[in-house]
Amino acid sequence: MRFLKLYFTVFFLTYITLIVTKLVFLATLNSLFEPYSLSEKIYAIFWGYRFDFAVSGTMAFLATLFDFKSKIFAFVSALLVVFVFLAQIGDMFYFTEASRHVGYEISDIFTDAFSLFMTALSQHSFLSFIAFIIALISFIYIYKKLSMYKSENFNKAYVIKKLFLIALTIFFVRGMWQQIPLNPWQANQIGDTRLASLSINGVYNMIFSLATQNEKLKPVKLPKIDKAEIHKVFNALYSDNNSTSNVSIASKKPNVIFFFLESWSATFLKPYGFKKAEATPNFDMILKKSLRPKFMVASGHRTTEGMFATLVSFQNPLGKSVAKTQLQDFHYHSIINEFNKRGYNSAFFQGTYKETSGTGSLANTLGFQYSYGKQDVKKRKYEENQWGVHDVDLYNFVLSKLGSNLKEPFVIGINGATTYDDKLPKAVKAIHFVDDSRINKLLNVFHFADFALGSFIQRVEKKYPNTVFVLFADHCGGYIGGTLKNYEIPFAVYAPQYIKPQYKDIIMSQRDIAPTIADLTLGDYKKIFPNFTGKSLMRDRKFFADYYYNGLLGMVKGNEGIELNLETKNLKCYSVNNFNKENHKCKSIDTQLKKEVLGFTKVNQTLLFNGKVEEFKKYRYNFEKK
Repeated sequence: MRFLKLYFTVFFLTYITLIVTKLVFLATLNSLFEPYSLSEKIYAIFWGYRFDFAVSGTMAFLATLFDFKSKIFAFVSALLVVFVFLAQIGDMFYFTEASRHVGYEISDIFTDAFSLFMTALSQHSFLSFIAFIIALISFIYIYKKLSMYKSENFNKAYVIKKLFLIALTIFFVRGMWQQIPLNPWQANQIGDTRLASLSINGVYNMIFSLATQNEKLKPVKLPKIDKAEIHKVFNALYSDNNSTSNVSIASKKPNVIFFFLESWSATFLKPYGFKKAEATPNFDMILKKSLRPKFMVASGHRTTEGMFATLVSFQNPLGKSVAKTQLQDFHYHSIINEFNKRGYNSAFFQGTYKETSGTGSLANTLGFQYSYGKQDVKKRKYEENQWGVHDVDLYNFVLSKLGSNLKEPFVIGINGATTYDDKLPKAVKAIHFVDDSRINKLLNVFHFADFALGSFIQRVEKKYPNTVFVLFADHCGGYIGGTLKNYEIPFAVYAPQYIKPQYKDIIMSQRDIAPTIADLTLGDYKKIFPNFTGKSLMRDRKFFADYYYNGLLGMVKGNEGIELNLETKNLKCYSVNNFNKENHKCKSIDTQLKKEVLGFTKVNQTLLFNGKVEEFKKYRYNFEKK
């Protein structure tokens, strides 16, 4: 088994190098981790073993390609281990400048390698000198030691051994036993973004970025709009002089529950114009007791897109999600971060696998301290559907956690799986709502999810009366029939202790949720979150909502809406009558809306892809009339 000895010798040399360089990273950037205890920091270093094993396995396999000659094997092994060491040190230097590991910028690093090398020498001369001395000594030592190893015999069994090593390496690179391939964003599963930066090693980020550099998310090309026009756009969008006198901030620290109601399209709910049946009686009753608008416009078609728009109050990359892309590596000041700062316990629960579409890791990135998926729900009343556990079982699991490690005050997000599918549990009898079998199945799962929702809210109200319930859909489910219809979702803030039931005849954006909840629970959202793009139902008067659908960029402002084809530049205009679009000939107001949605989107996308969302305040508040 000599071939395994050679493989794991290089494997553990690399692993030790990664652990040592992580400790150097911790010592050098200790001020970043001052709030954490030593045990938490050490835990984070070893928590990232999957990333370390992936790099170690890769280096070990590359080295054993040359194990037929001991000196060549020793030279390549020493070179690879030293490369890992220097790459880790280089990544540490980069982190001190950019506050993030080298990721998608790796191509730029190769382009400007000499400049970066000289910068490292000038700005980190002592550490660079020490690193090169250690690298040289390590190379000589490793080469001498491994040169004494006996070479592998090049015989009939050689190919079989190599195939075994390939399989072993793939096992490590995939993250071993997990269901999905290992991805850097999974470092956020540790539950804290700063500890995540300590757990992952920079080399894995580099290798992953190189392997997927052709898959980087790129912004959608938008028509040009000049700076003077952007000035006018932001003046028009944010010019309302808002009064703060009627905003009543919750006196105590209320618990907050964000219900990301999976695929709850407003189109199929009675309060939003569906006349054929009432499938959600519990939600409908809660809606009447809540602060609510006419309807809300979703910001995407995936849970991760709804999460980002909801918690960060910012536009998603058009037609895409920040999850599992280079954009997830940027820092975002979400409303969950602020709750955490104020002593809240936070967690995100989903009925599917924790990492379905990267939802769990995005939840961690956006501030949730814990993330749970269906694999964590052990006690179940019903069998799973095609995606995960039913909402009844998920809500029961949530309640069990609220009674244990999630003490008050808490802020949680819940995304069920019942309405992810159209299958009811075997023990639940279907109801005849409509003759259309497809819609009837949909209404039945809505009805079952609504039953679970109503029961859960009742139990929470009884046990935790100081709770604010925020109910909305993460996105619509499937194609409904018309662009705006594909984005109409419900929204309600149910907090009987703090707000009276009130209906506002406005159309809101999903980006408006965080400002509204911040105003109710934290204070003036403009002061706490100046980078938010949304407005508050508690404070603001004029609202607008944007959406993007297969090359169409849409905006609704008041009851007027437009859709711009970004490819053909064709403009379609409509009015919103109740919950439906009524197309009409474009007027001057629609031309203005076109400029507004282009200017707003241009600024959002530019800031988003450059990792500068915090600079949105320069646009919003420079143009807002005081």
